[in-house]
Amino acid sequence: MTKPFLKEVLNQMSEEQVTSLAHKIEKDSFKSILRFMNENIELEDFLRFLRTWLTASWMQHNIEIKNGSYYRFNIQHDLGIKWSLYVKTLVSELCHDVLNITVDVKIDDNLISLVFREYP
Repeated sequence: MTKPFLKEVLNQMSEEQVTSLAHKIEKDSFKSILRFMNENIELEDFLRFLRTWLTASWMQHNIEIKNGSYYRFNIQHDLGIKWSLYVKTLVSELCHDVLNITVDVKIDDNLISLVFREYP
């Protein structure tokens, strides 16, 4: 699937359809993959999985780590706000369901910023 194709498909969907896709369909697939990797997923495992997914999905990203307790992923893409909304919904839901943590997310048309904090 090409980027132009994916961008066009997303543009034809409503925001509600995009969040529903991430919430109802993709989240369960990603949860299954994470559970297959390790029954007890820790933040480090999740971050490694996220980085692998981003690399395989042609999304440019960088990570900033502060003292092992603060992680910021910046993801750059050119797919528009609906792709950002999709990633925000998917990652937020996975963090809540799998790790029982909240991730701070900021999005715009071409950038997604995810901030994870390790809790004691």
